[in-house]
Amino acid sequence: MKKKKNKKKYIISILICVTIVAFFSSGLKQRRPVEELDIISAIGQDIKINGTNINYIVPFSVYLLEPQEKLESTLKSGTATNVGETRQTRQLGNDNKSILGLEKIYVLSQEYAFYGISNTLDILFRNPYLNDTAYMMVCKGAASNMLSMKIKGYPSSGDFIEGLIRNAKNYNFFSNKYRVMDLFFTVDREGCNLVLPYIEITDKGIQVTGMALFKKDKMVTKINVDELKTMNILRENDVKGILSIQKNPKEYINYYATSQKKVSCTKEGNKYKFTININLEGDIISDTLIKNLQKSPEKNAEFNKTMAEDVKKKCNDFIIKMKNEYKVDCLNLGQVAAAKYGRHTGVDWNSIVCNSEIEVNVKVKVQKTGRGDY
Repeated sequence: MKKKKNKKKYIISILICVTIVAFFSSGLKQRRPVEELDIISAIGQDIKINGTNINYIVPFSVYLLEPQEKLESTLKSGTATNVGETRQTRQLGNDNKSILGLEKIYVLSQEYAFYGISNTLDILFRNPYLNDTAYMMVCKGAASNMLSMKIKGYPSSGDFIEGLIRNAKNYNFFSNKYRVMDLFFTVDREGCNLVLPYIEITDKGIQVTGMALFKKDKMVTKINVDELKTMNILRENDVKGILSIQKNPKEYINYYATSQKKVSCTKEGNKYKFTININLEGDIISDTLIKNLQKSPEKNAEFNKTMAEDVKKKCNDFIIKMKNEYKVDCLNLGQVAAAKYGRHTGVDWNSIVCNSEIEVNVKVKVQKTGRGDY
Protein backbone atom coordinates (compact mmCIF):
# COMPACT_ATOMS: atom_id res chain seq x y z
CA MET A 1 0.00 0.00 0.00
CA LYS A 2 2.86 2.36 0.89
CA LYS A 3 4.43 1.66 -2.51
CA LYS A 4 1.21 2.60 -4.32
CA LYS A 5 0.88 5.80 -2.26
CA ASN A 6 4.45 6.75 -3.17
CA LYS A 7 3.65 6.06 -6.82
CA LYS A 8 0.62 8.36 -6.62
CA LYS A 9 2.75 11.10 -5.06
CA TYR A 10 5.30 10.63 -7.83
CA ILE A 11 2.62 11.03 -10.52
CA ILE A 12 1.22 14.12 -8.77
CA SER A 13 4.75 15.60 -8.65
CA ILE A 14 5.09 14.98 -12.37
CA LEU A 15 1.77 16.72 -13.01
CA ILE A 16 2.93 19.75 -11.01
CA CYS A 17 6.19 19.86 -13.00
CA VAL A 18 4.26 19.68 -16.27
CA THR A 19 2.06 22.56 -15.11
CA ILE A 20 5.14 24.65 -14.28
CA VAL A 21 6.69 23.91 -17.68
CA ALA A 22 3.41 24.77 -19.42
CA PHE A 23 3.26 28.00 -17.40
CA PHE A 24 6.69 29.25 -18.43
CA SER A 25 6.69 27.92 -21.99
CA SER A 26 3.35 29.51 -22.87
CA GLY A 27 3.97 32.90 -21.25
CA LEU A 28 2.29 34.65 -18.33
CA LYS A 29 -0.75 35.72 -20.33
CA GLN A 30 -1.47 32.15 -21.43
CA ARG A 31 -0.86 30.36 -18.15
CA ARG A 32 -3.39 27.71 -17.15
CA PRO A 33 -4.10 25.93 -13.86
CA VAL A 34 -3.61 22.16 -13.83
CA GLU A 35 -7.39 21.68 -13.65
CA GLU A 36 -7.61 23.06 -17.19
CA LEU A 37 -5.04 20.66 -18.62
CA ASP A 38 -5.68 17.11 -19.82
CA ILE A 39 -2.58 15.14 -18.78
CA ILE A 40 -2.92 12.00 -20.92
CA SER A 41 -1.84 8.73 -19.27
CA ALA A 42 -2.81 6.25 -22.01
CA ILE A 43 -4.03 6.30 -25.62
CA GLY A 44 -6.16 3.72 -27.40
CA GLN A 45 -7.11 2.98 -30.99
CA ASP A 46 -10.47 1.52 -32.02
CA ILE A 47 -12.15 1.19 -35.41
CA LYS A 48 -15.68 0.69 -36.69
CA ILE A 49 -16.07 -0.81 -40.17
CA ASN A 50 -19.46 -0.75 -41.87
CA GLY A 51 -19.00 -1.83 -45.47
CA THR A 52 -16.89 0.87 -47.10
CA ASN A 53 -17.49 3.31 -44.24
CA ILE A 54 -14.70 3.42 -41.68
CA ASN A 55 -14.57 5.42 -38.47
CA TYR A 56 -11.49 5.70 -36.29
CA ILE A 57 -12.01 6.14 -32.55
CA VAL A 58 -9.13 7.35 -30.39
CA PRO A 59 -9.93 7.11 -26.66
CA PHE A 60 -7.48 8.44 -24.11
CA SER A 61 -7.25 8.30 -20.36
CA VAL A 62 -6.78 11.62 -18.55
CA TYR A 63 -5.58 12.16 -15.00
CA LEU A 64 -7.96 13.93 -12.62
CA LEU A 65 -6.34 15.70 -9.67
CA GLU A 66 -8.90 15.54 -6.89
CA PRO A 67 -8.78 17.26 -3.45
CA GLN A 68 -6.52 15.78 -0.75
CA GLU A 69 -3.99 14.55 -3.37
CA LYS A 70 -6.43 11.94 -4.68
CA LEU A 71 -5.48 11.00 -8.23
CA GLU A 72 -8.01 9.40 -10.56
CA SER A 73 -8.69 9.29 -14.28
CA THR A 74 -11.45 9.69 -16.82
CA LEU A 75 -11.87 8.68 -20.46
CA LYS A 76 -12.27 11.05 -23.42
CA SER A 77 -12.31 10.25 -27.12
CA GLY A 78 -12.56 11.54 -30.68
CA THR A 79 -14.15 9.88 -33.72
CA ALA A 80 -13.50 10.66 -37.40
CA THR A 81 -12.98 9.12 -40.83
CA ASN A 82 -9.20 9.40 -40.42
CA VAL A 83 -6.93 9.25 -37.39
CA GLY A 84 -5.65 12.83 -37.60
CA GLU A 85 -9.15 14.31 -37.60
CA THR A 86 -10.00 12.58 -34.31
CA ARG A 87 -8.02 15.26 -32.49
CA GLN A 88 -10.34 17.94 -33.86
CA THR A 89 -13.59 16.10 -33.11
CA ARG A 90 -12.33 15.31 -29.62
CA GLN A 91 -11.68 18.96 -28.91
CA LEU A 92 -15.20 19.98 -30.01
CA GLY A 93 -16.49 18.65 -26.69
CA ASN A 94 -13.46 19.29 -24.50
CA ASP A 95 -12.70 22.59 -22.74
CA ASN A 96 -9.20 21.54 -21.61
CA LYS A 97 -5.89 21.60 -23.42
CA SER A 98 -4.41 18.12 -24.01
CA ILE A 99 -0.82 17.54 -22.90
CA LEU A 100 1.12 14.77 -24.65
CA GLY A 101 4.40 13.21 -23.60
CA LEU A 102 3.48 11.43 -20.35
CA GLU A 103 1.33 8.67 -21.83
CA LYS A 104 2.57 5.26 -20.68
CA ILE A 105 0.86 2.91 -23.14
CA TYR A 106 -0.81 2.71 -26.55
CA VAL A 107 -3.56 0.08 -26.71
CA LEU A 108 -4.72 -1.16 -30.11
CA SER A 109 -7.98 -3.07 -30.41
CA GLN A 110 -7.72 -6.45 -32.11
CA GLU A 111 -10.10 -5.33 -34.85
CA TYR A 112 -7.89 -2.34 -35.63
CA ALA A 113 -4.73 -4.49 -35.52
CA PHE A 114 -6.22 -6.89 -38.10
CA TYR A 115 -7.23 -3.93 -40.28
CA GLY A 116 -3.71 -2.49 -40.19
CA ILE A 117 -1.93 -0.11 -37.84
CA SER A 118 0.00 1.95 -40.43
CA ASN A 119 -2.05 5.09 -39.70
CA THR A 120 -1.15 4.99 -36.02
CA LEU A 121 2.51 4.22 -36.73
CA ASP A 122 2.69 7.18 -39.13
CA ILE A 123 1.41 9.58 -36.46
CA LEU A 124 3.71 8.11 -33.81
CA PHE A 125 6.71 8.55 -36.12
CA ARG A 126 5.83 12.12 -37.08
CA ASN A 127 4.59 13.67 -33.83
CA PRO A 128 7.57 14.74 -31.68
CA TYR A 129 5.36 15.35 -28.64
CA LEU A 130 4.27 11.73 -28.24
CA ASN A 131 6.15 9.55 -25.77
CA ASP A 132 8.28 7.09 -27.74
CA THR A 133 9.19 5.14 -24.57
CA ALA A 134 5.54 4.14 -24.03
CA TYR A 135 4.60 0.49 -24.49
CA MET A 136 2.31 -0.73 -27.26
CA MET A 137 0.02 -3.75 -27.08
CA VAL A 138 -3.08 -5.31 -28.64
CA CYS A 139 -6.24 -5.93 -26.64
CA LYS A 140 -9.29 -8.14 -27.05
CA GLY A 141 -12.41 -6.04 -27.59
CA ALA A 142 -12.46 -2.26 -27.60
CA ALA A 143 -9.45 -0.28 -26.36
CA SER A 144 -11.92 2.15 -24.75
CA ASN A 145 -13.20 -0.66 -22.49
CA MET A 146 -9.65 -1.49 -21.47
CA LEU A 147 -8.77 2.13 -20.65
CA SER A 148 -12.01 2.86 -18.80
CA MET A 149 -11.58 -0.08 -16.42
CA LYS A 150 -11.02 0.90 -12.78
CA ILE A 151 -8.29 -0.94 -10.86
CA LYS A 152 -8.00 -0.56 -7.10
CA GLY A 153 -4.80 1.16 -6.03
CA TYR A 154 -4.10 2.70 -9.45
CA PRO A 155 -5.18 6.11 -10.79
CA SER A 156 -5.82 4.56 -14.21
CA SER A 157 -5.76 1.16 -15.90
CA GLY A 158 -2.94 2.55 -18.06
CA ASP A 159 -0.67 2.74 -15.00
CA PHE A 160 -1.44 -0.90 -14.16
CA ILE A 161 -0.94 -2.14 -17.75
CA GLU A 162 2.37 -0.27 -18.04
CA GLY A 163 3.66 -2.11 -14.96
CA LEU A 164 2.27 -5.39 -16.27
CA ILE A 165 4.27 -5.15 -19.52
CA ARG A 166 7.38 -3.61 -17.94
CA ASN A 167 7.72 -6.43 -15.40
CA ALA A 168 6.82 -9.21 -17.85
CA LYS A 169 10.47 -9.32 -18.91
CA ASN A 170 11.30 -11.29 -15.77
CA TYR A 171 9.19 -14.26 -16.88
CA ASN A 172 7.94 -16.15 -19.96
CA PHE A 173 11.09 -15.07 -21.84
CA PHE A 174 9.54 -11.71 -22.67
CA SER A 175 11.78 -9.05 -24.11
CA ASN A 176 11.50 -5.38 -23.22
CA LYS A 177 11.23 -4.31 -26.87
CA TYR A 178 7.58 -3.35 -27.04
CA ARG A 179 8.12 0.41 -26.79
CA VAL A 180 7.24 2.80 -29.59
CA MET A 181 10.95 3.48 -30.18
CA ASP A 182 11.46 -0.25 -30.78
CA LEU A 183 8.74 -0.23 -33.42
CA PHE A 184 10.67 2.46 -35.30
CA PHE A 185 13.52 -0.02 -35.83
CA THR A 186 11.35 -3.03 -36.65
CA VAL A 187 8.32 -2.22 -38.76
CA ASP A 188 10.15 -1.34 -41.99
CA ARG A 189 13.31 -3.40 -41.48
CA GLU A 190 13.81 -6.07 -44.11
CA GLY A 191 13.13 -9.58 -42.85
CA CYS A 192 11.47 -8.39 -39.62
CA ASN A 193 7.92 -8.63 -38.29
CA LEU A 194 6.31 -7.09 -35.24
CA VAL A 195 5.06 -9.04 -32.26
CA LEU A 196 3.13 -7.25 -29.51
CA PRO A 197 1.78 -8.37 -26.11
CA TYR A 198 -1.90 -9.33 -26.20
CA ILE A 199 -4.01 -8.37 -23.18
CA GLU A 200 -7.62 -8.96 -22.25
CA ILE A 201 -10.05 -8.50 -19.39
CA THR A 202 -10.56 -11.84 -17.63
CA ASP A 203 -12.37 -12.85 -14.45
CA LYS A 204 -9.04 -12.16 -12.70
CA GLY A 205 -8.72 -8.67 -14.16
CA ILE A 206 -6.46 -7.44 -16.96
CA GLN A 207 -3.95 -10.11 -17.97
CA VAL A 208 -1.43 -10.88 -20.69
CA THR A 209 -2.98 -13.87 -22.46
CA GLY A 210 -0.71 -14.21 -25.46
CA MET A 211 1.11 -12.42 -28.25
CA ALA A 212 -0.16 -10.77 -31.42
CA LEU A 213 1.83 -11.70 -34.55
CA PHE A 214 2.07 -9.23 -37.43
CA LYS A 215 2.95 -9.35 -41.09
CA LYS A 216 4.08 -5.81 -41.89
CA ASP A 217 1.43 -3.58 -40.29
CA LYS A 218 -1.38 -6.17 -40.07
CA MET A 219 -2.01 -8.65 -37.29
CA VAL A 220 -2.30 -12.21 -38.59
CA THR A 221 -3.02 -14.23 -35.44
CA LYS A 222 -2.79 -14.43 -31.67
CA ILE A 223 -0.77 -17.16 -29.96
CA ASN A 224 -1.30 -18.36 -26.38
CA VAL A 225 1.07 -18.05 -23.41
CA ASP A 226 2.72 -21.47 -23.88
CA GLU A 227 3.41 -20.71 -27.54
CA LEU A 228 4.70 -17.22 -26.84
CA LYS A 229 7.18 -18.67 -24.33
CA THR A 230 8.59 -20.96 -27.02
CA MET A 231 8.56 -18.24 -29.65
CA ASN A 232 10.43 -15.87 -27.35
CA ILE A 233 13.14 -18.47 -26.75
CA LEU A 234 13.57 -18.81 -30.52
CA ARG A 235 13.24 -15.09 -31.29
CA GLU A 236 14.73 -13.09 -28.40
CA ASN A 237 18.12 -12.90 -26.73
CA ASP A 238 19.07 -12.58 -23.07
CA VAL A 239 15.52 -13.23 -21.79
CA LYS A 240 14.34 -15.06 -18.67
CA GLY A 241 11.62 -17.51 -17.77
CA ILE A 242 10.63 -20.68 -15.95
CA LEU A 243 10.72 -24.09 -17.64
CA SER A 244 9.21 -27.16 -16.02
CA ILE A 245 9.28 -30.94 -16.17
CA GLN A 246 6.22 -32.36 -14.45
CA LYS A 247 5.28 -35.98 -13.79
CA ASN A 248 2.11 -35.27 -11.76
CA PRO A 249 0.71 -32.45 -9.56
CA LYS A 250 3.12 -33.35 -6.74
CA GLU A 251 6.26 -34.29 -8.67
CA TYR A 252 7.86 -31.61 -10.79
CA ILE A 253 10.96 -29.52 -11.26
CA ASN A 254 11.12 -25.78 -12.04
CA TYR A 255 14.11 -24.30 -13.82
CA TYR A 256 14.50 -20.49 -13.93
CA ALA A 257 16.78 -19.84 -16.88
CA THR A 258 18.26 -17.13 -19.04
CA SER A 259 18.14 -17.87 -22.76
CA GLN A 260 20.83 -16.88 -25.24
CA LYS A 261 20.61 -17.67 -28.94
CA LYS A 262 22.75 -17.48 -32.06
CA VAL A 263 21.37 -17.82 -35.56
CA SER A 264 23.36 -18.82 -38.63
CA CYS A 265 22.23 -19.09 -42.23
CA THR A 266 23.52 -20.98 -45.27
CA LYS A 267 22.31 -21.02 -48.85
CA GLU A 268 22.49 -23.61 -51.62
CA GLY A 269 20.98 -22.43 -54.87
CA ASN A 270 17.69 -20.83 -53.89
CA LYS A 271 17.28 -22.88 -50.71
CA TYR A 272 18.12 -21.42 -47.31
CA LYS A 273 18.91 -23.26 -44.10
CA PHE A 274 18.75 -21.62 -40.68
CA THR A 275 20.37 -23.00 -37.54
CA ILE A 276 19.27 -21.66 -34.15
CA ASN A 277 21.59 -22.53 -31.25
CA ILE A 278 19.97 -21.94 -27.87
CA ASN A 279 21.87 -21.89 -24.58
CA LEU A 280 19.88 -22.01 -21.35
CA GLU A 281 21.60 -21.32 -18.03
CA GLY A 282 19.88 -20.95 -14.71
CA ASP A 283 18.86 -22.27 -11.31
CA ILE A 284 16.58 -24.99 -10.02
CA ILE A 285 14.00 -23.08 -7.97
CA SER A 286 11.78 -26.04 -7.06
CA ASP A 287 12.37 -29.79 -7.18
CA THR A 288 10.12 -32.58 -5.94
CA LEU A 289 10.92 -34.85 -8.88
CA ILE A 290 14.64 -35.68 -8.86
CA LYS A 291 16.21 -36.51 -5.49
CA ASN A 292 19.86 -35.72 -4.82
CA LEU A 293 20.12 -33.62 -7.99
CA GLN A 294 22.57 -31.33 -6.24
CA LYS A 295 24.88 -34.17 -5.18
CA SER A 296 24.73 -36.36 -8.26
CA PRO A 297 26.56 -35.29 -11.46
CA GLU A 298 24.81 -38.13 -13.30
CA LYS A 299 21.34 -36.92 -12.33
CA ASN A 300 22.36 -33.36 -13.13
CA ALA A 301 23.46 -34.44 -16.61
CA GLU A 302 20.24 -36.41 -17.03
CA PHE A 303 18.19 -33.34 -16.16
CA ASN A 304 20.15 -31.19 -18.63
CA LYS A 305 19.52 -33.71 -21.40
CA THR A 306 15.81 -34.17 -20.59
CA MET A 307 15.16 -30.42 -20.38
CA ALA A 308 17.09 -29.76 -23.61
CA GLU A 309 15.08 -32.42 -25.44
CA ASP A 310 11.80 -31.03 -24.09
CA VAL A 311 12.63 -27.46 -25.17
CA LYS A 312 13.84 -28.65 -28.58
CA LYS A 313 10.60 -30.57 -29.19
CA LYS A 314 8.50 -27.52 -28.28
CA CYS A 315 10.63 -25.34 -30.57
CA ASN A 316 10.25 -27.75 -33.50
CA ASP A 317 6.49 -28.02 -32.90
CA PHE A 318 6.21 -24.23 -32.93
CA ILE A 319 8.25 -23.93 -36.13
CA ILE A 320 5.97 -26.43 -37.88
CA LYS A 321 2.95 -24.38 -36.81
CA MET A 322 4.63 -21.14 -37.88
CA LYS A 323 5.36 -22.53 -41.34
CA ASN A 324 2.03 -24.22 -42.03
CA GLU A 325 -0.53 -22.20 -40.06
CA TYR A 326 0.76 -18.71 -39.30
CA LYS A 327 2.85 -18.44 -42.51
CA VAL A 328 4.81 -15.50 -41.18
CA ASP A 329 8.45 -15.21 -40.13
CA CYS A 330 7.80 -14.24 -36.50
CA LEU A 331 11.38 -15.29 -35.61
CA ASN A 332 12.93 -12.62 -37.88
CA LEU A 333 15.16 -15.17 -39.59
CA GLY A 334 14.78 -13.24 -42.84
CA GLN A 335 16.78 -10.44 -41.27
CA VAL A 336 19.73 -12.80 -40.79
CA ALA A 337 19.56 -14.01 -44.41
CA ALA A 338 19.20 -10.48 -45.78
CA ALA A 339 22.22 -9.29 -43.81
CA LYS A 340 24.36 -12.11 -45.19
CA TYR A 341 23.15 -12.49 -48.77
CA GLY A 342 21.96 -9.00 -49.66
CA ARG A 343 19.19 -6.58 -48.83
CA HIS A 344 16.61 -4.93 -51.07
CA THR A 345 16.38 -7.97 -53.32
CA GLY A 346 12.60 -7.80 -53.42
CA VAL A 347 12.15 -11.31 -52.03
CA ASP A 348 9.30 -12.31 -49.72
CA TRP A 349 11.16 -13.36 -46.59
CA ASN A 350 8.00 -14.68 -44.96
CA SER A 351 7.57 -17.15 -47.81
CA ILE A 352 11.27 -18.03 -47.98
CA VAL A 353 11.62 -18.67 -44.24
CA CYS A 354 8.43 -20.74 -44.10
CA ASN A 355 9.80 -22.93 -46.91
CA SER A 356 13.30 -23.27 -45.48
CA GLU A 357 14.91 -25.88 -43.26
CA ILE A 358 15.18 -24.63 -39.68
CA GLU A 359 17.35 -26.62 -37.29
CA VAL A 360 17.26 -26.06 -33.53
CA ASN A 361 19.96 -27.08 -31.06
CA VAL A 362 19.50 -26.65 -27.31
CA LYS A 363 22.03 -26.79 -24.47
CA VAL A 364 21.02 -26.64 -20.80
CA LYS A 365 23.24 -25.82 -17.84
CA VAL A 366 22.26 -25.71 -14.15
CA GLN A 367 24.13 -23.09 -12.14
CA LYS A 368 22.50 -23.57 -8.73
CA THR A 369 20.16 -26.18 -7.31
CA GLY A 370 19.08 -24.18 -4.25
CA ARG A 371 20.02 -24.79 -0.62
CA GLY A 372 19.91 -28.54 -0.94
CA ASP A 373 17.47 -31.37 -0.23
CA TYR A 374 15.16 -31.40 2.77
